[in-house]
Amino acid sequence: MAKFKTKFDSLVKLKKSKIDELQNNISKITSSLQQELDNLQILENEFATMNLPKNGNFALITQFKMIQKAKIREINQKKSQIEFIQSQIENLNTQLKEANLEYEKIKYLQAEEIKKYIKKIKNNESKHMDEIALMLYKN
Repeated sequence: MAKFKTKFDSLVKLKKSKIDELQNNISKITSSLQQELDNLQILENEFATMNLPKNGNFALITQFKMIQKAKIREINQKKSQIEFIQSQIENLNTQLKEANLEYEKIKYLQAEEIKKYIKKIKNNESKHMDEIALMLYKN
C-alpha cells in the first residue's frame, strides 16, 4: 500500500524531532546530574574523613577550621548545582509531556486525513465499478 501524503506530514516530522531533541537533552542532563551526585559523594566522604589535629599550635587548628569551612561551602555549592539540574530535568520532562501530547494530536489528525482519503478512494472506486456494471449489463 502506498504512503499517503497529508498536510500533516511535515508537522508530524517536526514534532517528532522536537521530542527526540528533548529526550537527548534529558539524557545529557541526567548524566551530568549523576556526575554531580558522584562528586558530592566524594566531597562528603572527604569532609567525613577530615580529622582535627590532636596537637600543634593555634595556627594549625585555625587553618584546619578554614579548610573545613571551605569544604562545607563546596558541598553546599554542589548541592545547589544538583537542585538546579533537577529543576532543569523537571522542566524538560514537562516540555516532553507537552510535546508528546502535541505529537499524538497531530498523528491523530494525520490518521483521520488518511481515513478520509481512503474513504474517498473507495467511494470513487465503487462509483466506477457501478458504471462498469451498468455498461456490462446494457451490453
